[in-house]
Amino acid sequence: ETGRDLLQAALEELRKDVDERIRRSDGVSPFPSCSQMDGDDTLQVHVPMFDEIPDLAAFCGDLQNRVAIDPGSDKVLYYSLPDIRCFLAGMAMSRLHLLQGISGTGKTSLPLAFARALGAGAALIEVQAGWRDRQDLIGHFNAFERRFYESEFLQALYKAQCPRHADGVFIVVLDEMNLSHPEQYFADLLSALEQDPQYRKLDLMTAAVEPAPALLQNGRTLPLPQNVWFVGTANHDETTKDFADKTYDRAHVMELPRHRESFKPKKTRARAPVSLATLQGAFEAAQNAYQQQAAAAYRFVDAQFAEILGRRFRVGWGNRLERQMLNFVPVVLAAGGTMTEAVDHILATKLLRKIRDRHDTRPEDLEALRLAVEEAWPRLGSQGEPVKSTSIVRAELRRLGADEAE
Repeated sequence: ETGRDLLQAALEELRKDVDERIRRSDGVSPFPSCSQMDGDDTLQVHVPMFDEIPDLAAFCGDLQNRVAIDPGSDKVLYYSLPDIRCFLAGMAMSRLHLLQGISGTGKTSLPLAFARALGAGAALIEVQAGWRDRQDLIGHFNAFERRFYESEFLQALYKAQCPRHADGVFIVVLDEMNLSHPEQYFADLLSALEQDPQYRKLDLMTAAVEPAPALLQNGRTLPLPQNVWFVGTANHDETTKDFADKTYDRAHVMELPRHRESFKPKKTRARAPVSLATLQGAFEAAQNAYQQQAAAAYRFVDAQFAEILGRRFRVGWGNRLERQMLNFVPVVLAAGGTMTEAVDHILATKLLRKIRDRHDTRPEDLEALRLAVEEAWPRLGSQGEPVKSTSIVRAELRRLGADEAE
């Protein structure tokens, strides 16, 4: 009887605790951080925007200097003009970027400095090795407390839609993105990015909640903002995972060099943040001006490499690559780059990447591919050599002990 009385008393205490929690949750938003942003005056105001980019080449030169000099730090970031061009053109091509390279090459610094140079919003999310599904990335709902545990990633997406950032650019950096499998925890975003902009959304709840944050649709759905770009950084060692082809195929991929040449940055004037409409308008103007050159670039890749890559390496592609080249190549050209620079990057990061480290590759196939690249390139009608593409083929020949020098 004494034990029963003790258990009854403990049960009564638990009941009181539940009642108190329910009472306190009545009228309280299940999304406390997002609801707090709704009441933050600094996020609820529109700011003046920079709305003129008449020349993408001059704009890239200006960005290089703004990226290099951080007013809040003595550190100078040296990124070459081709790297700045490539990153900017990648923004026209895809909302997902993958930056690869050994540790210390500035993979994390580049997107954050780029955001600073544009006057854009930015958030740094540190990916954890234990992430397995969308709840690890976005957060989850606790039915007992009637509260959604909002991750930093979810808060960044919500902040990007607040009036302060809605008209500009917002960059979300996923640091060490391949510590876990992006195809698992980032799967919903990979699918959403393939949809038309009006259909890009994240369903956070199975039913509507009240009171919901102002920017949630139907009390449970968060639209995926059109002004957000996702940039994942990746090291490749024994602690990381390999990206699947479907992630690579959807992304703009850059591999930063080990060493960067220094230069003397020019001083720049303070300016308003670059608006999303202005940036997209500059991209569209470039795409209209260089539409024929971009189409010719895709025809060149398709005509010169489809047969050898398909027959000898089982590497193929579809309409997505054509769309990406029609968006990417014109911006590189308008920003002062060459056709070789643009096509070499696409060929290396989208197609030749797939022949790396394969156990079934034969040296004679690689040698045939090397000759095909060398013989085909003059037909592109552009100055310069395909440095990125040939370096991949030669690295594979060396890996198999069949370097052409031998």
